[in-house]
Amino acid sequence: MNESSKIEVMLDLETLSTENNAAIISIGAVKFDPRATVGELNNPADKEYAHFYCNVEFHSLSREEFHIEGRTVQWWMEQKEEARASLFTDPIDIQTVLGKFWTWYGAESLPTWGNGAGFDNVILRNAYHKFGGVAPFNFYHDRCFRTLKSLFPDVLYVKPTLAHNALSDAEAQAIHLQKLFNFIHTGAL
Repeated sequence: MNESSKIEVMLDLETLSTENNAAIISIGAVKFDPRATVGELNNPADKEYAHFYCNVEFHSLSREEFHIEGRTVQWWMEQKEEARASLFTDPIDIQTVLGKFWTWYGAESLPTWGNGAGFDNVILRNAYHKFGGVAPFNFYHDRCFRTLKSLFPDVLYVKPTLAHNALSDAEAQAIHLQKLFNFIHTGAL
């Protein structure tokens, strides 16, 4: 796979902090072509277009290694029960989650979008570093979805099926990005 393949990754993390060393509690991602028809995220017959979703066991997040802040935990307590409950579906330890993400991502670095220049990509990269590894994407492939969507406020936000579920958020953000690319290239909303 190369740059001309147009496959990119939309990443979304759920965390217990907003710091760059935040405790990750869920990772969701989708491989997609931002230039494809809006809403066309994956082709089930093609493994290149795939989803990733894993929850992290809370007890595997050592306070010395990962930042947890009270205001973020409080914020989680105020979210819908369905979103909170989704965090407890088949959780595994953080190192295993990072290994699974690496395997899913593949050997070649792709443009990887996060919702904030200093959030998803940075936090995930720092988690890999904590265990002596490196993120599967190179720094020059970091992309900021939040910045792009702020430049085009007339392109309506795509709501996730379940807000604050990492996979649901990643899917909605990928569709929104497709809408943004469509608007940039055609001017059509």
